[in-house]
Amino acid sequence: MTLNEATLQQNYRILSLTVDEDSPVASRFRQLGFVPGMEVKCEAVAPILKNPFLVRIRGINVALAKSEALMIGIEEIK
Repeated sequence: MTLNEATLQQNYRILSLTVDEDSPVASRFRQLGFVPGMEVKCEAVAPILKNPFLVRIRGINVALAKSEALMIGIEEIK
């Protein structure tokens, strides 16, 4: 499952990132804390086109484009 499929107000753990490690997107993800093992929570999704996503990670809210959310593999934390 990827972050774009997340249910609102549910906690998830990042499993993987499908992005080239040398790309600017990978660098941005690392700087924001999007690394395997980190917990994220989907706070909100724009109503039209479901883009962007607002997620909480490490106590901060981060807006991600749908294309970025598709790169983040997650699992639900129960």
